[in-house]
Amino acid sequence: MFIPKIHSEMACPTRYRLINPSTSKASDENGSVSFCNCEYPVGMRWRHTTKKAVKCKCGEDASSRLDWTWDAESTSETVVSGKKVIFHPVYSQGTSVVRGNEPLMRGRHHYWEIKILSTLSGTDIMFGIGTDKVDLRRHRFAFASVLGLDDQSWGYSYRGLAQHNGQLKYYGKKFSQGRIIGIYVDMHRGTLEFFLNRRSLGRAYTGIPREDGVKIFPMISSTSAKSSIKLINAASFEDSLRFSCMKVICKYPKLLEQVNGIPGLRQTVQELWFLQFKDPKRPGEFAQNNLHLADEAVLCGKKLKLLGDTTVTAEQSEINTEAEIYDNLLKKEDVGGETEKPSRGNGTSESNSDNDDLSVMISREFFCNH
Repeated sequence: MFIPKIHSEMACPTRYRLINPSTSKASDENGSVSFCNCEYPVGMRWRHTTKKAVKCKCGEDASSRLDWTWDAESTSETVVSGKKVIFHPVYSQGTSVVRGNEPLMRGRHHYWEIKILSTLSGTDIMFGIGTDKVDLRRHRFAFASVLGLDDQSWGYSYRGLAQHNGQLKYYGKKFSQGRIIGIYVDMHRGTLEFFLNRRSLGRAYTGIPREDGVKIFPMISSTSAKSSIKLINAASFEDSLRFSCMKVICKYPKLLEQVNGIPGLRQTVQELWFLQFKDPKRPGEFAQNNLHLADEAVLCGKKLKLLGDTTVTAEQSEINTEAEIYDNLLKKEDVGGETEKPSRGNGTSESNSDNDDLSVMISREFFCNH
C-alpha cells in the first residue's frame, strides 16, 4: 500500500512547531527590531498563559495630536475604524489603498507615525504619499506595489525598498509587526523622508509637487489578508524661523538641554519633539556629505585661529563621527567663553554670557546654511 509523504509543516500544528534559533537569527539579519518594550509582547505570549494579555501601547504616548485621520470612504476592501485600519478582513484578492481624509497643506511641515499591529507578508505593504490623481481602486483585483508605481505617488515598502515612478531603490531595513513608521513631508521645499522606529532613514525623495491644484494625501496600501495598522499621531507645522532654529538646535544635544531648561522655550521643544530623532550612524556618508558642519557651525569665526595652530593632536585628527564633531565644537565654545569672560563689563553676569553664546551659535548655524 502506497503511503504518501506529508510535509512536516503540514503535519505539525503551528503551536507545537519548533523554530531553530540560528535560522531565525540569520533570517532577521536584514530586518529591524520591534519598537515594543512590553514585558510580554504579543508575538511571544503563550496562548494559555495565566497572565492577562495587555494591549501594547509602546510609542503611543509621544503625542496624541491628530490633524487628520483615514478616509473610510476611499476603499471598500478594508475596515476603517477611527485611527485603525484592517486590510482584507476575510481574504485578499488584490491590493487595497487607503488615504487620509485631508490633503497636506502647502508651505507646512507634516509628520505622522503609523504603528504596525500585525505580521506582514504577501506581495507588498507600503506607506507613503500620493496625489489626488491616484486611482485607489485600480488594483483591487491585482497584487501590486501600488505606491510609487507611477509618477503620482511615492512609497516605502515593508521589504526595505522605496519606489517612485516605477523605479525601486534600496532604502532601509525590512520591517513587520511592532515597528513604527514615521513619514516627514516638507511641503515648503518638497522633500520626503521616512523614519523606522523613530530613527531617520535619510531623505528619500525631492521634487514633491507643491503647485496650485495638486493635492497630496497620506496613503497606505496592502495586499496581505488581515493586516492591520494604526495611526498614532499626525501633526503639521508652519515653516517659520522658530521651526528652522529648532532644527538646528536639535542637532546639538547639549544645546538642546540648555534650551529645554528655559521655561519659555520648553513648550516649543515638546511641540517639535520629532525633530529630536537621531540620524543614522553612517560615518563614511557623514564624512563625504556633511563636511560643511565643521566650517559653518559654531566655529565660523574661530576656525582661523585653529588654522594658525600647527600642533594638532592625535585625538583631534581621529574625529570622524557627527556626535564627536558636535561635542568638540561645544567644548571649544566653552573654552572660548571662559577666556573671554574677564574682558566683559563688570555688570555682565555668567547667565548673560551663556545666552549670548546660545544666540551666536543659532544665528551662525542658521544664516550660514540659509
